[in-house]
Amino acid sequence: MLPIILLAFVSPAAASIQHNRAYDSPSYRAPQLGTSRELARRNHKRWEYYDGQLDFPYNVASGDPEPDSVILWTHPVVTSEDSRPVCLEYQVSKNNDSWSDLVASDQVWTTADVDYSYKVEAGGLEPKTTYYYRFVNCADKNNASPVGRFKTTPTEDDNEIDKLSFAVFSCSNYPYGFFNAYGNAAARDSIDYAVHVGDYIYEYRGDGCDDYYSCYGDGRDIGRVPEPNRELFLLDDYRQRYAQYRSDPDLQALHQSHAWQLVWDDHEVADNTWKSGSADSNDTVSGTQYNTSFTERKANAVKAYFEWMPIRTVDTDDSLRIWRSFKFGTLADLYLLDTRQYNRDLTDLYYNTDEVKLLTEEEHRSLMGGRQENWLYHGLKNSSERGAQWKILGQQIVFANLVSDNVDAWDGYKANRRRILDTVSQNNIDNVIVISGDSHANWVSDITYDDKEGYNTVTGDGSYLVEFAGTAVSSPSSHGYNSTANKPLPKEEYLQVAQKLINATGNEELQWTEGATRGYFELHFTRQEATAIYYGIDDVRVHSKNETALATFVVEDKANKLRRPVADGKVNGGWLAQRG
Repeated sequence: MLPIILLAFVSPAAASIQHNRAYDSPSYRAPQLGTSRELARRNHKRWEYYDGQLDFPYNVASGDPEPDSVILWTHPVVTSEDSRPVCLEYQVSKNNDSWSDLVASDQVWTTADVDYSYKVEAGGLEPKTTYYYRFVNCADKNNASPVGRFKTTPTEDDNEIDKLSFAVFSCSNYPYGFFNAYGNAAARDSIDYAVHVGDYIYEYRGDGCDDYYSCYGDGRDIGRVPEPNRELFLLDDYRQRYAQYRSDPDLQALHQSHAWQLVWDDHEVADNTWKSGSADSNDTVSGTQYNTSFTERKANAVKAYFEWMPIRTVDTDDSLRIWRSFKFGTLADLYLLDTRQYNRDLTDLYYNTDEVKLLTEEEHRSLMGGRQENWLYHGLKNSSERGAQWKILGQQIVFANLVSDNVDAWDGYKANRRRILDTVSQNNIDNVIVISGDSHANWVSDITYDDKEGYNTVTGDGSYLVEFAGTAVSSPSSHGYNSTANKPLPKEEYLQVAQKLINATGNEELQWTEGATRGYFELHFTRQEATAIYYGIDDVRVHSKNETALATFVVEDKANKLRRPVADGKVNGGWLAQRG
């Protein structure tokens, strides 16, 4: 038997667990949403740590990079039945081939109280620099995790940065298909950072459902049945689901190779969430399962999210905040918004659609809540005043004014959308780009006021900003899906839907839409222009590296509209507007 390794003093143990951010609450002022470090210390009074072999089946991840720091994450697994704490040393180096000259390192603990998640902030770093990192077993220096890579951001006053790039993802549904999009982006390696605008996981059960909407992804035909095989309500449910998703090799590859900026949508908690419930849960007796109210369910989901995601705790006086911003020198500011969980007013819960349609023009309605709205409006003004060239709004749902019955999107909260446009137009703020997910289809639009006054559909003049909305990594198309056969529709049917949407009266802002493929898009920013490149994957039920470059769109500096001819008049899928 190997000797039990004891920590020499109590104080180092206390300090080391303090640095594991997996115990943190989403808000420092809402400690009830975190895990008590004091309780963890009482559970492990002698602080004997596990001294055997560790595995790293969920690989490594980094996120929320800043000029001088980053969040690093892993999730060690012991190779035997053992409940002792695990000690890891995180190591950061500029050299992937040598770990003798470290720029940051520390020994930090994790315990079963946070399901052995390990999340630390590595500091003392240099701006716009590429680093490598790993995690080493404190009991065996030869037992180490895979090596990850990340890039810090430039300082906010950096005028020399002249290019920046992201890959943008949303809606990754494990049972509906393979995460080819993640693997392809990692292999191409043409970006600086990965952005996920929500629905990182789905909460539904898998096989054995009576109907399509109860499961929303069977998974049996491709060996991807969700775990646990029930709808998620309890903390351990959400933890198991994240563990399954993070076992996917394509998702691991992109987490390992790039730092991520993430924000949630609804399915990280439940379908069509709003501030007081969701489509199938609320705080009444009839709205509970497993004796779990919506408030308790949401707390469980949020706790698991913060344990498994490489994101920072936001210091605020609000009890649930994920909205935050990043500065990339004077080239760009990125705002990540929460239009779902923070303070959204009543949304479409399927049984109340007609009621919500009557509320769409109500001035007081908000997707974001008053605090977040004011934070964004002040932020956009400050970005313009400080000389940030591009202002990027990363959020969940389609922003454009479209002719549809989807009042769960911005069309159901028209006053909130108008207030954003007022802020942009009245303060002469240029170069605003909205990036969106949620809809499981691709949409590219000029954005103007709902009445389209002053908007020239041919030239794009009168547009105030541009939206790039991306399709799902694997969730089925909102343009149609054969749920009986569990497969997409024929491509010509998707083409007909796209053409109808482009030509619909009232959709004059919409310049391109496509629903046949799954995928993602890349955004490349320079001092001259912003370029979006859309990539489509025909069949995610097959694990493959095949993809098609569907279309490329350009927004020139201070134009606030798509460059004409849109996509240079050429696309490899969907329907492109031909106006004029």
